[in-house]
Amino acid sequence: MSRFFGVLRHEFNMSIRRPGLWIAYGLLFVFYTLSVFWQSPTASKIVLTENDVLQFAGRMGFTFNLFLPVAAGILAADRMQRDFRLGVRELQLSTPLRVMVYILAKYLGVTFAFLLPILIWILITTSVLILQGTAPLSLLYTMSLAFFSMTLPAIAFVTAFSLACPLIMPLRVYQILFTGYWFWGNYLNRDEFPTLSGTYLTPGGMLVLD
Repeated sequence: MSRFFGVLRHEFNMSIRRPGLWIAYGLLFVFYTLSVFWQSPTASKIVLTENDVLQFAGRMGFTFNLFLPVAAGILAADRMQRDFRLGVRELQLSTPLRVMVYILAKYLGVTFAFLLPILIWILITTSVLILQGTAPLSLLYTMSLAFFSMTLPAIAFVTAFSLACPLIMPLRVYQILFTGYWFWGNYLNRDEFPTLSGTYLTPGGMLVLD
């Protein structure tokens, strides 16, 4: 168990300290804050009521899943492949660390690192809305619910997908294909184009929103 938490802690620290994570997330956080949460001083103020918060949180969760999982998937793509490329995996095989323990700990460490900044940002922006008087306190609960029911599954899926797939294809090829897959599989209208959108095989959050 100590080895499991050791690998998990190491992967979390490695991922959370990557400049690319904060650059990508920072740009998306600014974009979403200005386009979704910020209200122009010259426009009439929109105040959410208790009847609005659940629908608002669902729409926000679906909107966040448009780009945040793409950034997470691209960033996660080199985490497992890097160990094989640098020969770290061969060194690990000579230790008592079991393969499944290593894979699970690495997966959870990377996933937690991608989820934590999103959760903190959501809680901060939601708290600001409440303090401004534009939303009731219950929005904090519904936004947290949207995070755990929509964002968490999306990040968990793309992290697992992105750790495994680059082991059988070139990294840059995967990152390009993954980006295309995310929008094709989650957001295209299946009545107009063959797609997985709207099925149980898509983690974009459409089924939860519906």
